[in-house]
Amino acid sequence: MELITEPYWWQDGAELPPVCHDVPAKADMVVVGAGFTGLGAALAAAEKGAEVVVFDAGQPGQGASTRNGGMIGAPHRPEFVQELKTYGRDLAVRIVREGAEGYAHTRALHEASGVFQHTGRVQMAFTRAHFEAMAERVRLIHELAPQETRLLNREELQDHIRSDLYFGGLYYPDHGAVQPRLAHDGLMKRARDAGVTICAECAVTAMKPEGDGFRLTTEAGEIRARRLVWATNGYTGLQSRWLARRIFRVPSFIIATEELPEGVIDRLAPGRRMMVESRARHSYFRPSPDGKRIIFGGRAALVSIDEREAARRLQRTMAEIWPEAAEWKLSHSWQGWLGFTFARNPYVGSHEGVHFAYGYSGNGVALSPWLGRKAALRAMGDPEGTTAFAETRLESRPYHIGGTPWFMALASPWWRFVVDARETARARRDREMRR
Repeated sequence: MELITEPYWWQDGAELPPVCHDVPAKADMVVVGAGFTGLGAALAAAEKGAEVVVFDAGQPGQGASTRNGGMIGAPHRPEFVQELKTYGRDLAVRIVREGAEGYAHTRALHEASGVFQHTGRVQMAFTRAHFEAMAERVRLIHELAPQETRLLNREELQDHIRSDLYFGGLYYPDHGAVQPRLAHDGLMKRARDAGVTICAECAVTAMKPEGDGFRLTTEAGEIRARRLVWATNGYTGLQSRWLARRIFRVPSFIIATEELPEGVIDRLAPGRRMMVESRARHSYFRPSPDGKRIIFGGRAALVSIDEREAARRLQRTMAEIWPEAAEWKLSHSWQGWLGFTFARNPYVGSHEGVHFAYGYSGNGVALSPWLGRKAALRAMGDPEGTTAFAETRLESRPYHIGGTPWFMALASPWWRFVVDARETARARRDREMRR
């Protein structure tokens, strides 16, 4: 079977909308980008009575929104401890608590569409130091922003994943999963039912302030909007150079196995959890919704590479976890772009009247519809738009002009041959000491 280089998720889903050839002359709000962020923004504005038009340069959702692993939960980032140091106790607590609120909001949307699976998530400690850091993180979470978490020792971890690679883990019982394409289909239907117009394969090529709003040029004509939300995250181009300079994109690569023999997944992943590693490769993996395949993602490189080479690298990592995976056949290999801010935190804000939410840094499935909603409400002057993520840092760098980040090409070999190699050697020493 030839390797398919489109997302496994795309084999299901609703019929794609037709190419847009005619656009309305005006709208209360225009949203650029029809992924999770843009649809969250459009839905919030429409529910407040606004006439909303959404433009997407490609097919709606075919960026990161339907290329991810489909894992969803309240923010579980290891950087929580760093956020406490960076932002101080008050803001760090508000960020974490709003993350939980955002997850509840997004989960409710997907439950209404019937696509949410309650699976739980386990983060596995690759080194002894990572496990010790997890213990500290649990202590802080319980003290400052209570949510259900459970530290697992090495033996307890075996109830969730059968592998000798790890030193323990951290279990988030409330987390879950979605099939990303079906989740996006559900949000798009909800937005359309609320009266939102969605223009597919119709890029916005220029924008300029005009009166009390904006005039936008698209591939199918011009439109005037009173309010504008830019929702392109890791696919932000140079049409908004100010935004593009403050976000950089990092590729994430995912493979899907062919259907595995009956009983394999129950034996190797008995909890059928969403699973995330602590090591620098940022591997994340899960059973497919039907429980017949493993979907395995990670940082095969810091730059875009051929999907077949990415598949080889990811399968080697997968075989370190489960040695028998070296013999599994793969059906799909694909990649997508994650949007990162330099502070590694999402940000909601505005510049010269253009509102935006982006930089989810790997936490977009849960947060993007919620923060898209916040961006739209802020654009409308609604007090419900208040968010702690408007108080995080948004920085630029002199060497980043937007678009493809050239500096990642320099960082990629350092990451692979120094950072990853050093961490792997540390884990090997830890395992030898464990014996």
